[in-house]
Amino acid sequence: MLVSSSTSVDTSKYDTSNMDVDNDHGTLTQEDFLNLFVKQMQNQDPTEPMDSSEMMQQTATFTQIQSMTSMSDNIESMVDSMTNMTNQVQMSSATSVIGMVMEYNGNNTTLTDNGAAIEFQMDAIPATCSVVIKDSDGNFVRSLSPTVTDTGKQYLVWDGKDASGNAMDTGSYSFAVSAKDADGESIDVNTYGNGQVTGVTIDDGAVVYEVDGSFDVAAEDVVSVRDADLF
Repeated sequence: MLVSSSTSVDTSKYDTSNMDVDNDHGTLTQEDFLNLFVKQMQNQDPTEPMDSSEMMQQTATFTQIQSMTSMSDNIESMVDSMTNMTNQVQMSSATSVIGMVMEYNGNNTTLTDNGAAIEFQMDAIPATCSVVIKDSDGNFVRSLSPTVTDTGKQYLVWDGKDASGNAMDTGSYSFAVSAKDADGESIDVNTYGNGQVTGVTIDDGAVVYEVDGSFDVAAEDVVSVRDADLF
């Protein structure tokens, strides 16, 4: 049996056949060490007693290991406490935006009785632009062909009707925007989701916002937050 350090216990001087280390973590505890030490004393050769310096060195080595283990446990406890405190601060700050309207990088929208907001921006003025709306199962609902005359953010309100003019159920939908220039080359498009913040969670130390009760938005994807009355 070895003490986990550069100094080993000389097991040649005692019989360990009847000695069991009874612990569930596979490490040498203080009780194990004392039992080991007593066995070593009982089984030492009378003509060659244990070197006192060796005994002191082994005792000091175990004390060092025990101190380091205790220090490691204390550091781990401090880290856990700091993590909990950080989460509480993040949660307190994040919950202040509940009820406000959030704009974020994404392509989700929520259909209400007043329609659904669709927002996007592209790098150049397109010759053609298409907005395809799908339901929460990914089924095609409708295609829109807005006219875009500048490279600023574009805002559309979908009236909630499908391609046949039927009113769709309120709820969650997604949209995709494609655009091409006069030569038929694709233009890069950024899409933005928006909706009311309805909840906040902490996931592995990171803030995640719940929007419209349906969409999870990571803090790094948030573009803006504003009062719902201004929306």
